[in-house]
Amino acid sequence: MKHAAQGEPVTVSEPPGPITKAIISALWRRTFNSDPANPMYLPRIIRDGYPEWGLPSYDPAVPGGTSAPIDIPNVPDGVGDAACARYDLPYPPICTTPPALQLTNIVFTNLSVMQDVSLTFSTTEPVFTAVVSVGTVTQPFTLDADDPSQPNYLFQIGCCEPVTPDSRDCGEQRWTTDAGGRFVARAHDAILTFIVRLNTSEPGPMTINVLGVGLTVDSKAVTIDFDVEGEPRWVQQLAEIAVNEGVGNGGLVDGMRTFLNQPDVIENIETFANEALKNILAEMPYA
Repeated sequence: MKHAAQGEPVTVSEPPGPITKAIISALWRRTFNSDPANPMYLPRIIRDGYPEWGLPSYDPAVPGGTSAPIDIPNVPDGVGDAACARYDLPYPPICTTPPALQLTNIVFTNLSVMQDVSLTFSTTEPVFTAVVSVGTVTQPFTLDADDPSQPNYLFQIGCCEPVTPDSRDCGEQRWTTDAGGRFVARAHDAILTFIVRLNTSEPGPMTINVLGVGLTVDSKAVTIDFDVEGEPRWVQQLAEIAVNEGVGNGGLVDGMRTFLNQPDVIENIETFANEALKNILAEMPYA
C-alpha cells in the first residue's frame, strides 16, 4: 500500500483484498437477484431505466449514426463489376474497391435478457472482470431497423471506367455505387466482458471506473437475414457472401461493442455500479 503525508488520502493500487472481494461479490449477487423487492436487479434496470439514479432504459437501445465500413472479402470481380454497370460509357465499368457493409438506423433489443457468468479478480492490480451473457434461443439479442420503412444496411462499391475494355486500370471517370435494405441479426449467449478498476482511498468511499467493454459471439449462435426481395442480383449475391463470410456477425458485434463503449453508456454503467456499491457498503458495517 502507498503511504502519503499526514492529511493526504492514501490510494490503494494493490489487488483487491478479502474484504474488498466480499463487497464486490455481494454487489454482483445483488445485481442479479431477481427478487421484485430488489431495486438493483440489473436486467430490470436495463429494461426500465432507473430515474432515481438518472439511468435511461437500454432495451431497446438506438445507437444512432452510421458505422464504419466493413469490407466484404472474397467477392468475385464479376459481382462487383455488376454493381457498377452503366450503359452511357464506351467501356464496361469495373469495381475498384472491396464491397463494404455499413450499418445505420439500428435498434438493439433484448439487451436486458442478461445472466451472470463469472466474476474474477486480478492478482496484480485493483481490477476485476465481470462477465455476463446476453440473449437466449427464445429471446435472442437482436439488431434490426429502428425505422422499418428505412434501410439499416448499406452496400458501397467504388467504380470506374477502365482505360481499355480488357483493363482493370481506371481512367478519369470514378464514382460510388450503393444500395440499401433491411436486415435482422439475432444472437444468443453473447458474452459481454466488463473490465473494471476499483478506486479505494483512505479515507474515502470505494468507487469503480469501467476501463472497457468487450463483446464476443460464437458464429454458430448468430443468424443473419437480409431482405433482398426485388433487389438487383448483385445485391442478393453480396448479401449471401456477407453472411457466408461472417460480415453480418462482425457488424452485429462491432456495432454493439462500439455502442457499449460510448462515453455516455460507460458513464451510466459507472453510475449504476457506484450507486449500487454505495447501497451495499451501507449494509456492511465492516466495510
